[in-house]
Amino acid sequence: MLFKLSSVITTALAAASFVTASAVNVQRRDTPASCTFVVSPSGTPDPSAELFSEWNYILGRKLANFVPSGTLINNGNSSVTGPDAVTGFYTVAQTIAAGALTTAEAVDVVTAWAGTTFDGPWSGVTWTFKTVTC
Repeated sequence: MLFKLSSVITTALAAASFVTASAVNVQRRDTPASCTFVVSPSGTPDPSAELFSEWNYILGRKLANFVPSGTLINNGNSSVTGPDAVTGFYTVAQTIAAGALTTAEAVDVVTAWAGTTFDGPWSGVTWTFKTVTC
């Protein structure tokens, strides 16, 4: 009888954990935010660098710093235009999402990057985020 009761309790606890975990995950699966980053390079980017690839890496890696290890980062592919003939700025468009964040939380994270800098791993420049809008 004790074995049977123990099995029932274990099964009930496992089911309750599964339901609780499912509810949390569903709550965090929002639509990715479409964001635009206006950025300024510290110099002329290496012309052989694939800037869209660099920005996929930069944005995904930086967003990963704000979520638990192993969290799925679900950013779309970057679209990079520039440099602007007058300002020299580049415009990067990308969707942003992370499994552990709501859309609003992800937007709060990335919009706080305005005014900060990140090193470009392939372009050889440091990028300054001038504006971030989502």
